[in-house]
Amino acid sequence: MEILKFFLISILFSCQTSVFGGLNDKAKEMVSQIVSDPPKFFYEMKNDSEITLPVSSGKKYNLNFELFPTLVPFTYLNASINYNLYKEGKINADMPQLDLLAGGAYMVGAKIAANSSEDITDAKFSSYHLGFLLTSSLSSKTRTFYGFKHSFLSSKLKLSDSKSHKILGVEIKNFDSSFVENSLIFGVETLKDVDKRWAVQINYGLTNNTLVTKLSWYGKWFELGINIYPEGVLVIHPTWIMRLSF
Repeated sequence: MEILKFFLISILFSCQTSVFGGLNDKAKEMVSQIVSDPPKFFYEMKNDSEITLPVSSGKKYNLNFELFPTLVPFTYLNASINYNLYKEGKINADMPQLDLLAGGAYMVGAKIAANSSEDITDAKFSSYHLGFLLTSSLSSKTRTFYGFKHSFLSSKLKLSDSKSHKILGVEIKNFDSSFVENSLIFGVETLKDVDKRWAVQINYGLTNNTLVTKLSWYGKWFELGINIYPEGVLVIHPTWIMRLSF
């Protein structure tokens, strides 16, 4: 069934639970959770690419491209920029660094699946985020940051009416909806070596009471991280991001 090709990406990690642990019931439960609220699930995938870290000291902006899992395997083409509008202490010693955040993503795999499948009539997933960060130095190597982020996801899946569609016995239905989240950001960044930093942050969503903890290790070119969604279908998301600073 062609519909499996499209949804296989979405349940890839979920199904691994069944393959390696023999927990078929757990895999069915995860698929049911995805089907019950698709926008939220795909928002969590997109949220991995929303980089909420301060621009590195001495740099003007960071360009970010998340490679895993947003681009591979979920086929979200994505890019974001963190732009430094004001350097800490430039005018007043008590004024924190101010960075602006913006980015977007588009799931190319959804459109490819719709164009090549008799089961999928239409499919589209796109999103953007906007926000700001304030960053203050606690010492020469440690900074705290806090801010706000607005995220929007539009998700649409229309299936052929000629037959029913199921994955692991769970019926898949049409949906056309959006997911909006307005998040508060709190974090700490520490310089470990030249161009080597680690950070921990918490993002709390005011609109939907979502919560994510992000742990990040980053250098000159790449960032490795772990995002934890306590109430997500997939609780732990490992991430790999290309991060270019100028």
